[in-house]
Amino acid sequence: MDVRSYLASTRFAVVVAGIAIAIPTGYVVSDVLANWNLGFVAMFVLGVSVPRAYSRSWPEYDDHLRAVAWTVGACAAALAVLLVAFVATSAFFGGLGAAVGAFLVVELVVAAASLSIERAERADAEADPAGDRDAGGERSD
Repeated sequence: MDVRSYLASTRFAVVVAGIAIAIPTGYVVSDVLANWNLGFVAMFVLGVSVPRAYSRSWPEYDDHLRAVAWTVGACAAALAVLLVAFVATSAFFGGLGAAVGAFLVVELVVAAASLSIERAERADAEADPAGDRDAGGERSD
């Protein structure tokens, strides 16, 4: 893939949207919770892990707006998991340990979701080897 086609792709839109969401969200998280470690981890999860999950496992959308909407939803879900995991790990570890523990939980959830998507795609491909499904996933018989 050359640079021009990458810059026009939905994958690039997802990366830009993820970073655009990550920076202010990381600042707000670190400011509100007074934990700069968690703010950094939030920026990393939203700006790196979410776009990586899209690039690795999610079928690429044709529409940039849909891809950005997916990014917003995935970032919201990842942030929710991160905050819940941080609260849960805070009972056992201090600030940095809880942030790292929450990050590991989010990465495990993202990996499990990616694996689930890949398995579903593989099962669909095996069920329909001719590939005669339309864009909505329905058979075009």
